[in-house]
Amino acid sequence: MNTIENINKKMHVTGSLINLKTIQENFEKINTRDIHSEEEKQEIMEFLNAIEAEIVSIEEKIGFIRQM
Repeated sequence: MNTIENINKKMHVTGSLINLKTIQENFEKINTRDIHSEEEKQEIMEFLNAIEAEIVSIEEKIGFIRQM
């Protein structure tokens, strides 16, 4: 693997680790919520949407690394 490919791979791996940290933080936010109102339900949905977006980003990075 040449240097540029190696740097790209490392960037995608590092980015995936950041995605995982963001996922963890959003799950922690969900865990601290008690669902008593529509507003709280909406907040949880927003956290779940953020988690889903992070997962999609990780999947894209995995695909890129596999193509190398």
